[in-house]
Amino acid sequence: MGILGERGTLQIAAAIMMLAVMGSAVAMWSDSLKVMVTVMTGDVDVEFGDISTNDPPGNVDPGHNKDVATCYADKMEIENEDLNNPTGNNDLDLNITIVNAYPSYNCTVVFEVKNTGTIPVKGPYINIAMDTFGPDVTWSHNMTPIQIDPGNSAWFKISFHVEQSADETSTYMLQIYLKFIQWNEAPKPS
Repeated sequence: MGILGERGTLQIAAAIMMLAVMGSAVAMWSDSLKVMVTVMTGDVDVEFGDISTNDPPGNVDPGHNKDVATCYADKMEIENEDLNNPTGNNDLDLNITIVNAYPSYNCTVVFEVKNTGTIPVKGPYINIAMDTFGPDVTWSHNMTPIQIDPGNSAWFKISFHVEQSADETSTYMLQIYLKFIQWNEAPKPS
């Protein structure tokens, strides 16, 4: 069989195989892998839809033919309110004014909030910015936080009752901030 013999040939073949395996391993460890990823994020954006009161100017008090008190509701979107997210508009401002109220006067404001963003939102989380009602006007609402999916809307209602303690010819105002957040975030304390 030659100088090395069968055993020597196997050892040389094993050594060559070992070098090949080690060379492959070193080549794998020394190569670099480049990965390119594009991430598209969603947008949180809400806006008011329709808004109405059950007492528009010109309506008369049922059964009394008196056009004395009026309930107004104004809506406003707060643009670029979040410095961390300058493109997200997720706060709304609702201003309600009752003019020339009298005891037992009632009005209701109904409004729609539309999700115009690309991800679901949860809200409204409300913050009272101004309340001149005091004990003269009581109010209730159905504004418990709910999820609104993109392209959908939700309706909310606020009802007001003027108490006996109301002064004649008084004007009462309420300003509410309505905050909506991404569906899976926890609300931040106001």
